[in-house]
Amino acid sequence: MDVKMDIEELVSGYVGYLVNSFDEVWTQVKIPPDKLEAFSAIGGLLSRQVTLSIELAQAPSIWNGHSAPLFLRSMTDLYITLAWMMDDLDERPQKYVMHGLGEAKLLIEHYKLLLEKEEYQEDKEELQQMIDFREHWINSQRREFFVEVDVGTWSNLNCRKMAQEADCEDLYNFAYTPFSQVAHSMWPHVSVYNMNRCKNPLHKHHLIPALLEVPLDPDYLFRSCKYVDKTYRLFEKHFGVSIKQTPLDWWSSFWEAVPSEQSENEGSNDA
Repeated sequence: MDVKMDIEELVSGYVGYLVNSFDEVWTQVKIPPDKLEAFSAIGGLLSRQVTLSIELAQAPSIWNGHSAPLFLRSMTDLYITLAWMMDDLDERPQKYVMHGLGEAKLLIEHYKLLLEKEEYQEDKEELQQMIDFREHWINSQRREFFVEVDVGTWSNLNCRKMAQEADCEDLYNFAYTPFSQVAHSMWPHVSVYNMNRCKNPLHKHHLIPALLEVPLDPDYLFRSCKYVDKTYRLFEKHFGVSIKQTPLDWWSSFWEAVPSEQSENEGSNDA
């Protein structure tokens, strides 16, 4: 098989599977009338998880150590958030929603301050439109005067503590943390992906900046698939939904149909 055609078939098949499986999972969820907002929150997170995987799949040029971890960090963060939230659907989704509304309200106040500055008078109409839009968005869910601004974390916990309470600390240690190093441009990532060794021994072979090319690696898409699989299993656990073919089953089936020399990157054992 042609490698380019393999990628096209992988992307097309995987995206089609995700669209269908998302509908399969969500349509099975029974939504109690007294928990509409809670299920809006977890449903939105499910949609975002699948969307992130679709977006990563449709951009094979970023299946590398420079860019793919930016997606995977968001996906691991989302999984920890969702797993923690599902353990208390009475209070935690509401905290999540209200904190988001509070952040939007704070942003409105920042925009209003810009309106008072002389250098932004040319943008006054555009700024007012932004304010009006966000005020309408907030009021569509809560009256703005009932929304409090909290500059802390929405859960009052850091991500590690949430992961511990949600029984996914391994995911935090072996995926969320290294992917965070990429998202925040920390030294463990930058020194490997953006530096070369100086060839001059008088300079003690110090590290120098370089624009490095790294190979395309479908394993990054596999990890994305794995996080969607873990997310679907949360819905199996909490809501009893059944999935005809899990994401990891789909992935295995795809690569089983590919000649062995093309399937070396079928997946890794990382978290």
